[in-house]
Amino acid sequence: MKKLNLTNLGQIKKADIEFGDLTLFIGPQATGKSILLQLIKLLLDSGDIVHTIKKNGYDWEGDINNLIELYFGDGMRNIWSKNTEIYSNDKSIDLEQLLNENSRKKEQLFFMPAHRVLTLENGWPRLFRSFNGAPYVVRNFSDHLLLLMQQGLGNKGSPIFPQKGRLKQELRDVLDQSIFHGAQLELNTTGMSKSIQMNMNGNRLSFMSWSAGQREFMPLLLGLYWLMPISKASKKSDIDWVVIEEPEMGLHPQAILSVILMCLELLHRGYRLLISTHSPVLLEAVWAIRFLREQKADPKNLYQLFALKPSALTTKLFEDILNHKTFLTYYFDQKEDGVYVRNISSLDPFDPDPAIANWGGLTSFSSQASDVVSQAVQEKE
Repeated sequence: MKKLNLTNLGQIKKADIEFGDLTLFIGPQATGKSILLQLIKLLLDSGDIVHTIKKNGYDWEGDINNLIELYFGDGMRNIWSKNTEIYSNDKSIDLEQLLNENSRKKEQLFFMPAHRVLTLENGWPRLFRSFNGAPYVVRNFSDHLLLLMQQGLGNKGSPIFPQKGRLKQELRDVLDQSIFHGAQLELNTTGMSKSIQMNMNGNRLSFMSWSAGQREFMPLLLGLYWLMPISKASKKSDIDWVVIEEPEMGLHPQAILSVILMCLELLHRGYRLLISTHSPVLLEAVWAIRFLREQKADPKNLYQLFALKPSALTTKLFEDILNHKTFLTYYFDQKEDGVYVRNISSLDPFDPDPAIANWGGLTSFSSQASDVVSQAVQEKE
């Protein structure tokens, strides 16, 4: 899929999207970012989605609106109306025909939802059917994590994190420094029950005793493990696209930079990323990388940006990002009659359009605070 055009999907009145290697979605809450990301998965993975829903014992009784609600979640059956129009690569999409196709296609898009922390209950992934009314992408993500754990992650005394062969040493180090601070993640087996626990200097902490940021990051880490098979430098077979909703959730800015490095590694491995975010840190990183690309900068500038020591593997990663990867940003602009999705990829802070200059509102308060403080100082003089 190279481009997507749509009108009248939920609160979205109009969106014209061209995809880069990394495509960012920004905008206020409830402006349709999740709906659009879930739509993209539906278009790419309809055969696999229908198969999975049936396999788990759900029956939509031939009513396409029931299937829409099963997929998007309770109360969402009306987001697709008779006025909805979808074009993928200029081809009109008939939803009913798409979902009634019998072909079983392999999954192309791996989706890490914003509600990913809900997938771990007492430190263990939940079953697909254990979610009441949740969107398909939450259930499916939990299923993937459960399969990963069932395949032996953390068995035989090997820690879940840090683990050789899972992520490059440099990436493991930055995650340790910014999120886990020397702790190991281990598999705990009590009776017939398994759970992920944290070993901090010999003190074993249950999942609910971790910090909020660590709990938020844990399912994201497992998702990265799914995408980065052990001892392989390539991407996971068949998966071409990755969605990560709000990767910054619960994290300190330094930890967010670590997650951005993980995203760059995914790009380097050949995945195409779609990310929704409310983090100015992530936008600042993308703006800096775009600027460095335009200036044909040296990888040493990225080392400075991320405060890393040079290494051969990381230099190769940074050279690939600066020379070959494209970055696009779309703003979900809330108007009185609905949401209009706009391309603000330049992220030019001097652009006369405030939506571009303020990065979809992510920097507007900072500018406002500076103006207020400056005014107060002038009034005192």
